[in-house]
Amino acid sequence: MGLLLGRRNAWDTLGLWLRVWLRLWLGIWLGTGWLTSTAQATEYPVTVTDLAGREVTLAAAPERLFLDNPRHLFALAALLPDPVSRMSGWRGSLESFDPVAQARFAAAFPALSDLPTLGNNGNAMPSAEALITLDPDLIVTDISRHAELRQTPLLDQLAALQIPILFIDFREHPLDDTQPSLELLGQALDAESRASALITRLQSETAAVDDCLDAVTRRPSVLIDIAPGLKVDCCRSNFDSGLADLVDHARGDNIAAGMSPGTENVLNPETILARDPDVIIATAAQWAKSGSIRAGFGVAESDTQGDMADVVARRPGWSALSAVNDGGFHAIWHGYHQGPFSVVALQAIAGWLHPQQCGALDPAATRRELYRDFMPITVDGTFETTYRAVPSSPHSSPHSSPNSSPH
Repeated sequence: MGLLLGRRNAWDTLGLWLRVWLRLWLGIWLGTGWLTSTAQATEYPVTVTDLAGREVTLAAAPERLFLDNPRHLFALAALLPDPVSRMSGWRGSLESFDPVAQARFAAAFPALSDLPTLGNNGNAMPSAEALITLDPDLIVTDISRHAELRQTPLLDQLAALQIPILFIDFREHPLDDTQPSLELLGQALDAESRASALITRLQSETAAVDDCLDAVTRRPSVLIDIAPGLKVDCCRSNFDSGLADLVDHARGDNIAAGMSPGTENVLNPETILARDPDVIIATAAQWAKSGSIRAGFGVAESDTQGDMADVVARRPGWSALSAVNDGGFHAIWHGYHQGPFSVVALQAIAGWLHPQQCGALDPAATRRELYRDFMPITVDGTFETTYRAVPSSPHSSPHSSPNSSPH
């Protein structure tokens, strides 16, 4: 009898573990869709502490959000089944950054086409007088705004109007701030279950990078080339934020680090030639100005390659750089460190810097799976690529691709 009981207990224990394992896997799969309902709903009023260290109290779930940064739509779309239905407006739109993404979001959420805009894609924060015309119940903005707004009366004006403002960050420190920003949005918007599922996935993808980096012993030198041709031809770079965080985490030696105070500045072209970095990473998007590198939704890789060739051709000395000739010149979508999916950029950078140790990482597959499971739009296009140096030959003129929207 004791033996039978022992066996029954063993089978019961095994069955319990199998049921727990099955429930965990089901939770992962269901957590990637809109079927998740097991997490406790946010109870309002709720008080959260944003990334500026401010306590923000919400009396009810916000239904009239105002986005100061249009790119925060990517985060909202990952957390909410219909983010546009809970928005009162935004500053500008995605049109000048990625018109194809704008069109795809509009197709998914037709009300986006009629969503009120304040100002444009310039950096000025709308005034309190302009904001109250939209009657927002929550303003979401970047932590980079905080120091600026403390020097203006706007924060006090919004407090007097009882319009809360929430500071989040995906851009300045994407690795440190993405998780707390998603947690904040999840708490504020009654989307904690969805935020938790996304955070778990991002942590898993980051762990894959960390695993391959354990074997790395050398830090290759890296030039971060921000939006070549957009504001200056050569070369804006990140010193201690944005892609600099990703390069540092991926065991790269950012040649701009420590060269100048501040998060971004322009490097001397002669310094770049003298350093001859092992790796060059240029950010790319669908900016309207000719001369930049195209990347993003709907962009053909041939167009990105052609734009990279133009950059090499017009910059003195670049055709002789080691990175350009040895497969070390790369382009990456600028939007990665403007939204919740910077881990995809981290995987790409780790693979570029350490192909032997981290070459098995597949950032394209990670991107496709994240969009499949969390986003309402398709993600075909060019988001990361390596320049293929070839003898000069005709290619499409900049910004004339039939696969990307005209500017």
